[in-house]
Formats: sequence, structure tokens, C-alpha cells
Amino acid sequence: MHFASVLDALPQQVWKADAQGRLLWMNARLAEALNRPALPVALAQCLHEDDRAAFEERWRAAQAAGRFEMEYRVGSHWMLAQAQRLPDSPLWLGTHTDIAGRRAAENRLHEADAIWKLALESSGDGVWDWHVQAGVEYFSERYLRLYGFEPGDVDATPEAFDARTHPDDLAQMAQDRDDHFAGRTPLYRNEHRVLSKDGQWKWILSRGMVIARDTAGRPLRMVGTHTDITERKRQETLVWQQARVDALTGLPNRRALRERIERALAQRTVRGEELAVLFVDLDHFKEVNDSLGHDVGDALLVQVAERLQGCMPDGSGVVARMGGDEFTVLLTAAQAAPQAERIGHQLLEALSEAFQVAGERVYVSASIGVSLAPRDGLEIEALFKHADLALYEAKGAGRNRMAMFTPALHDAAQRRARLAGELREALRLQQFSLVYQPILSLRDPTAAPRKAEALLRWRHPQLGDVSPAQFIPIAETSGLIVDIGDWVFREAAAQALAWREAGHGGFQISINKSPVQFLSERSHRMQPDWISHLRSLGLGGDALAVEITEGLLLERDEAVAERLRALRDAGLAISLDDFGTGYSSLSYLQHHDIDTVKIDRSFVAGLENGGKALALCRAIVTMARELGLEVVAEGVETEAQMVALRDMGCDWGQGWWFGKGVSAGEFEERWFGAATAGSVAATTR
Repeated sequence: MHFASVLDALPQQVWKADAQGRLLWMNARLAEALNRPALPVALAQCLHEDDRAAFEERWRAAQAAGRFEMEYRVGSHWMLAQAQRLPDSPLWLGTHTDIAGRRAAENRLHEADAIWKLALESSGDGVWDWHVQAGVEYFSERYLRLYGFEPGDVDATPEAFDARTHPDDLAQMAQDRDDHFAGRTPLYRNEHRVLSKDGQWKWILSRGMVIARDTAGRPLRMVGTHTDITERKRQETLVWQQARVDALTGLPNRRALRERIERALAQRTVRGEELAVLFVDLDHFKEVNDSLGHDVGDALLVQVAERLQGCMPDGSGVVARMGGDEFTVLLTAAQAAPQAERIGHQLLEALSEAFQVAGERVYVSASIGVSLAPRDGLEIEALFKHADLALYEAKGAGRNRMAMFTPALHDAAQRRARLAGELREALRLQQFSLVYQPILSLRDPTAAPRKAEALLRWRHPQLGDVSPAQFIPIAETSGLIVDIGDWVFREAAAQALAWREAGHGGFQISINKSPVQFLSERSHRMQPDWISHLRSLGLGGDALAVEITEGLLLERDEAVAERLRALRDAGLAISLDDFGTGYSSLSYLQHHDIDTVKIDRSFVAGLENGGKALALCRAIVTMARELGLEVVAEGVETEAQMVALRDMGCDWGQGWWFGKGVSAGEFEERWFGAATAGSVAATTR
């Protein structure tokens, strides 16, 4: 069962809020109670108007303590709200427990003994009436039956149930009583365990108040209730475990691992131990997901977790899943380095053997990076950083190997940082170039292409070809993507003009526009320049198509919609890249003007196996046809994929089956012929 489903099944209303008291998420019970409001919404606005001011005051006060508790009305319904701030986070996780019956019972208790008798019969809670100085306590039938007793089975004394209280809870219960008796708290409240008649420990919430005192202020009479919170405690334990246990593999998660490392570091000197942190990252796991599906990928991760645990030495090894295909191993030993080396090689051997998953033989390997404490650091972040640098080294050295952190790896990381600085000079020094990958009509894939995608390349004078996966994120972070994107636009426009003037009328080049670039204010001011530049070249807007990602459209930003409309009004086509892999919301297809959707290569890769990939591709093509959109399939690598896409009505195909990205000159020779290539070259000069 998924975690969200577990929370929906709780009898309590569960919610998550930020420090300002705005609800960011709620389970189904609370959503139904509030008529499913749009999130985020201020929790105070969902409360009875008489409770709002007190809530806001209590909420502000709770920020320092990290714990919040209050009774208030949601609408007209009384709830007990309990919340706690999540560790290392400004967010709060809270619950609402229905206390309407108990509130009614307590109110009646305060009025008179006649009403008190009615309270004994109120639904839900067991009620107690303690005549303190007389040493007599009366229990309602519901109270007794809460623990499996019948009237007359238990003496009418406070000691009768104090003796059945869990020994670990007695001190806090006595303290809470004394605080209320002394007037330090307006109400008595305590959670403790009581031994039932059947021998089971039952968690209860005891609440009460003194309703009569003698002339010296000493308590004479106190009344209250017992509420069975065993299930709530069980669910809280489950929530605690869910916050620290990976739901897929059952391993400790990142949070739990950090807690264990903190304890190990604190105990290191006392025990005379060293620590080793091993980052284990599966090689080419994405290909498994893409080719066999995420269900197979998940099943593989479960088996990987089992093999990792099988390599752990007894009592000194912890395996955790950090997310995705990333695992971390914590080892403790008198000498951690040789143990880490030995265990690391065992892990590599174990993971290199074939996995049997869903009837398939699946092969993966792993790369491992190792850092040691105290040699490489005494802080968690330092150990993680150095293990990550070692992992980067292992992958760069060819994968399926282990690397120990050394100061040289830190120097290599600094060199990568310097690469970010050199990126600033790459444009001025003309180190960028474009290659063009053909996009062919699937109706006639043997015909010359009428479309191509421009792909950016960077040839570094010392490092050679630098992968876009390395430098594009740097360009986005630094803001250089705006200037680089403008250069790509102008180069692609010039090439489109050259090929059109060479006799290939209607030829269209697609360019990718980064979300960072698209949302930049500088890019917004540059957008009219793009349109005027096309006009100065005598090119129609249809010479270029702008490819964007789904994430850009998620927020329904009107500024984004306006910029898209401006491009489209100028005649440029708008293409939605990697369709179906992002947020999978079709609403933006109505909100924005989109001309083309591109089926992501992960769906195309699974076509030959049929199943979900085939169904998804068909669904995308059918939907696009109904909406008047064209469809481009990316990552076409086999004839079978091409035939399947053509048969389902896909318009265009792109991938290695048709051709890789090549320079403009190579593109001309391959697709237009030598004679044409010469005229194009003359035009581009």
C-alpha cells in the first residue's frame, strides 16, 4: 500500500503545513471535511471564526517548541489538533482527532452531578470521577469495559489502575498530575499505557480537571476521561517508520542513515572505531527502466537491496537506499579502510551476477565511492561529499569499480568548477557549434527530410568535446544559457535560410529553449529581437520550431502563455519535448498553443515489446490527432520501431535509425546530394 493510501485510511484527518500555518497537503478525510479546498490554504481560515485568533497565537508560540496541540472547531466540529515540526525542515505534520463526543461529555461534567451521570453514558470515552482526599474513584461502565472489565471487577480506588500503568509511564503521569494540582496547567493531560484484562497493553489519553478544591486550595474532586489511542499510536509508529524506511526495499532511507551516522560518529572515540561510507550507484539502471519498464526496475532494486544486505558483516554494516538507484553502506570497524575495500569488492561481485526479474535475465553493475572517518572528515556532509567525489571518479574510470576518496579527487572537482568559468569564454572564442539530426516523415521515410533538430556542441581546446549534459546545467545555473540560446537561434535561422535558398523550401529547424532561458526577463526582451531578426532575413516564422518541456507549462504562468503566443503569432511552431515523462497533465494542451508533441524515447524503446509502451504511444498519437497536433517520435533506433509508429499514424520520426546529429556540411551530403551541398555552402558564406 502506498504511503498516501495509508494516510487516507486513518481515522484521523492528516495534514502538512508550513511555518505560516498554510495547509500544503491533506489526506482524503480532511479534504472531504473542508470540501476539497484549493491548496495552499491558511488553516486558520478553515476554523470556526471564534477559534481563529487563539489558533494563530498558539501556532506562533509553537514555532519555538516544535510541537503544537490545541482543541478547536473545524466548521462546527470539535477536533484535537496535534502537530510536530519535521526534523531539519520548516514543515509540520499534524492530525485532527474527533473529540466532539468527549467535549460534550466534559462540558456536562462541569455543570452538576445530574449532568455528570449523563456524561458517564456518553459515547466514545471512559469517564472517571476521583474524590481525591477520600481516596475514592468512580469509573463508568465504558471506562471499565475499555480494559475488558465488568462493574465490580476493580476496586473504586485510584491505585487500582495506577498499578496497571506501564512502569515507564508512571513518572510522567505523576508529574502531569502534580502540575495540574498545583495550578501550573489548566487541564490534566497524559498519555500512558494500561494493562488490559487480556494482558495487552493499551495506549490511552487521560484528560481531566479539578472541579472542586478545599479552602486551602487542595483538590477535592477531579473528573476526566480515558480515550483509547492505541490505533493512533500504531499509526504514529507507522508514520515514523515510513519517514525512515524506504517503502520499496524496506531499507533505512536517507534520514534514518543520517541518524545512524550521527550516532556512530558520536560513539566513535568511545568505541575506538573508524567509519566507512560507501556510495553505491547502479550503472545503466535507466536503460533497464526504459527498456523493461519501471515495474521491472522496482523489482530489480528490491533484489539489489537483498544482495547488498547479504554482503554485510554481522553487526557492523548498514545498507540504506538514498533514492532511485542510489544506495549507501555504513561500515564500522577498528580499521575501516581494509574492511571497506573487502566489502566493496564483494558488493561489485554480487551485483555483477545476472538478476532474474519478471522472467528476464537482467545484468547491471555498480560503481562505488568510499570515504572514511576520521581520515576524510568528521561531519556527515564532508563524508557524503567525499564519497560522492569518489563515486564520480569510479564512474569516470569506466564504471563497475570502486574508488577511495583522495585529495586528488577534490582537486578534480575544483577543475570541474573551473570549467564553469571557461564556459563564459566559450561563446566569445567561437567554441560552440551546431549539429543537425534529421526528422523524417514516417509516411515516406525514404524521402529527403524537411525538418531537423539543431543540437548544441562545445569543443573545448584542451578537453575536447564536452557533453551537453555537463555544460547545459552550468549554463542554466549561471544565466549564460540566455546568450547561448540567442546564438543557437541565430545560427539555426541562418542555416534554415541557406537550405531554403538552396531549393529546399519549407525546411524547418527545431531549437531547444531551456526553461531557464524561457523564463528569463532578458530572454523576454530578446524575444521581439528574434522575430525582427527573422523578418530581416526574409524568413517566415515557420522556418523554426521552438521545443519546450512540460515542466515549463506546469504552473500555468500567464507570462509563459503570453511569450508562447508571441512566438506562435510570428509563425514559429511550438513543440512539446519528451511528452509524457513530466507531469502528465493534459490541461496545458488546452491552455497553451502547441503545434507538435514529441514522444519520449523511453516509450519508443519499449515498442517492440508491446504492452504499456505500445499502448501509450497509440494513446498519444490518437490524442494528438483529435487535438489537431502533429507527433514526432524520438529515439527511433530500429526498423520495427519505425514500422510500429508509422502504422499507428505517427507523423514524424527522429533517431539513430534515420541518422545521428551531424554538421551542416555532412547533413547536406547525406540528404541533399553533393551538387546541392555546394550551393548551400556558397549561400552560408
